[in-house]
Order: sequence, then C-alpha cells, then structure tokens
Amino acid sequence: MHAEAVIRAETAPPRPGRRGLGQETRIVELRGQAPLLPRIVAVPGTGAEVVLVGGAAGPLGGDELAVRIEVGAGARLTVRTAAAAVVLPGTGEPARQRVEITVADGGELDWLPEPAVVAAGARFETALHVTLGRATRLLLRETLLLGRAAEPCGDAVSRWDIAAEGRPLLRQVSAYGPGAKPGWRGPAGTAGGTVVATELRFPDIPGTTPRLPSAPGRAVCELAGGGLLTTVMATDALTADRLLRGQPAVSRAVPAPSPSAPPVPLVGSPS
Repeated sequence: MHAEAVIRAETAPPRPGRRGLGQETRIVELRGQAPLLPRIVAVPGTGAEVVLVGGAAGPLGGDELAVRIEVGAGARLTVRTAAAAVVLPGTGEPARQRVEITVADGGELDWLPEPAVVAAGARFETALHVTLGRATRLLLRETLLLGRAAEPCGDAVSRWDIAAEGRPLLRQVSAYGPGAKPGWRGPAGTAGGTVVATELRFPDIPGTTPRLPSAPGRAVCELAGGGLLTTVMATDALTADRLLRGQPAVSRAVPAPSPSAPPVPLVGSPS
C-alpha cells in the first residue's frame, strides 16, 4: 500500500466577530489516502488542529506511507493521530513511513502522534525530516512500543534529520530489535525497557516550560543549536509519558517475557 497525506496551514485575517484575536491559522490544503486520512478539529484560539484518522489496519510490511506538513509564516498548527498504530509483518519488506515538515518564519508546529507498536516479526523504518525558518517553535514527539504484551519486538529504525535556518540542529538514527547491533537492550540502549519515547522542544526558552533533569529512565540533552532533546525508556507507554512530563512513575508489574526476550527491569527499580 502506498499512501500520502498533505496538510498545509497559512495565516488569514480574523473572521467577523473574532476581532482582537489577531491573525487566524486556516488549513488551505488537506488531503490524504487510507490509512492516512486527515480531519480538521475545531479548537478555540488562533491556531489550527488536524487529526490523522487511520482508515485501514497497519502499517503492514511493504507499505510506504508519507506525511507532508507545511506551516506558513506566522501560522500555528497541531497535528495528532487518533490512535496508536500497530506495525505488522507483511510481504517481508519493511513498513516505511516518511514525515516531511516545513515551518516558515515565525510559524509554530506540534507534531504529536500516538505510539507505534512494532509487533514480533515486523520491520518498521520511520524517517522525520524537518526544515525550520527564523523565529519558529517546534514540539516533536515519537513513541515506539517494542512488541505487544509478552512478545518479542520486531525491528524498528528511527531517523531524525532537523535543520533550523539552514544549519543542522539534530541528526540521529536509533535502531531496536533483532536486526540492531548487539547491546541495544543494555545500559547504553533501552536498559531493558520496551517503550522508547523521544521529545524535542525548540527553542528551549528558560521559564516557559519546567526544565527536567536527567534521571533513571530519562536522558535530557541540550542541543548546541538550541532546543532540548528528551529520551525516556520505560516498560509501558503510561510510564514513558509520565517521565516526559516529569511526573512520578507508577510501579507496574512486568508481564512474563517470552522465551526469546530477556527479563525487563522496572524503570527506577533497584538493581
């Protein structure tokens, strides 16, 4: 299956009856193909929000999915997905997803998809390419669940390539699963966790959001070009979300691992 979704937002003068609110953001192009079906969500304020609704199961092995998001100068846009995606084996080829984001001068974007669950035997390759103009604001989040409950995970490769004002801001590649290099589940990898969540805030302006320190299960890195990269490892998506928000993790029992998966320690538990 090959599918593409396009979302383009630009500013426009306020509509009658909404004076004093400043320029509004309007969606000027919105199209997609199953399973990438974008829908506009009504929200208060001058920003716009779009939700991608899954119109089919998957992605399956061999699928090629693409999302293109363009935010015009001064526009404010939030893009979410309606539910988690479960990546399943298919033709034997990887399921691939490419997200292309462009934010013009003064634009703001929140890209907040729900988790992607990489089932046993599946192969998932995701690539995120972002181009930022001057005085932009960006919030990105990606959550990978490495296998369903009590099963080994498939292979997942995540690539982020982000540039701001023509200069590289972040380039990284992360790989998990049987096809990754040995040690990916060790202390320098997921530390035994089955959920990996990554968040980038740009720019990182002191005082606008609480500055979280690195802690067990959470690594916080200041980027040389500005911005804050936070990566958390956990045993479930709820704990990962709480670690990203700086909330106390809730202790949860770990399901019995499958024979091909080593035991997974609780995040923050004594060794």
